[in-house]
Amino acid sequence: MELSENAPTLTAGAMLDVLECCLHASRSEWLFLRELRIGVGHRNHSLQRLDAFALNCLPHLASKRVCYEVKTSRADFLNEVRQPLKRRIGMRFSNEFFFVTPEGTLSVHEVPVECGLIEIGLAATEEARASVRRRGGPFYLDAERSCYCLVTVPAPWRDTPGPTWQFAAAMLRNQRRSMEEKPPPPLKQQKLDLG
Repeated sequence: MELSENAPTLTAGAMLDVLECCLHASRSEWLFLRELRIGVGHRNHSLQRLDAFALNCLPHLASKRVCYEVKTSRADFLNEVRQPLKRRIGMRFSNEFFFVTPEGTLSVHEVPVECGLIEIGLAATEEARASVRRRGGPFYLDAERSCYCLVTVPAPWRDTPGPTWQFAAAMLRNQRRSMEEKPPPPLKQQKLDLG
């Protein structure tokens, strides 16, 4: 497969970039949070965090909440499956829960029934993109990075209670941190020629 110069290696961060670009690009519709630490304390001496969490801000979509757990290797996924309580917080606050892996890391039969699977892969040529489309499932392309996002196993919808104040505070804290680390670019203003 011929790779684009811009094609990233599939690190967790690169997969989240592709996921955000493909599924949550509209900033007026989606709030996409990475490395979302939940609550104010620690549980079992480890941070309770979600790799990514997306909140739909449109009321007619019932404030859809999606949780993503990125697994860069098969061993990482198998370790997670052996400890189902690790996903409890993500399942509690989301309507859909997805594992996100590099293409071909898992078989669809390995995905727990309460979860979905999104595969991220490189698709630098039109031939490679056509091959992925033939696999079926919703397909999204990040042309800038020559990567795709394929919903291989749809996540079942779960009605879950709304977020707690602790969770809302965690989202706000995460958003503030991301704005401080990477402030938005200044708005481009233009003069209007009225004459």
